[in-house]
Amino acid sequence: MLEQHTAGSPVDEALKWTNLKRHQIAQLLMREGIEVSVTVVDQLLEKHNYRKRKAVKTLATGESEHRNEQFKTIEQLKQSYQAAGNPVISMDTRKES
Repeated sequence: MLEQHTAGSPVDEALKWTNLKRHQIAQLLMREGIEVSVTVVDQLLEKHNYRKRKAVKTLATGESEHRNEQFKTIEQLKQSYQAAGNPVISMDTRKES
């Protein structure tokens, strides 16, 4: 049941979590004819090594000592690609609030 709703750590195979809420899992089990409480769902998740996970947004703090070096490297690569006739695409991946 959780197969399509399970994710895990690429570093630690034992670490996994689901995007379903406890009451959603209880409802899915009820559709299968298994009536359980949210408490039992918690116990089952723990038994099968599922961890609670929620998105955490953190603010960038400080500056990297290699920040300018990174931009210089990118600029050198960009110039060499363009000189060879290759296209260069720039993408800003920061989300605006």
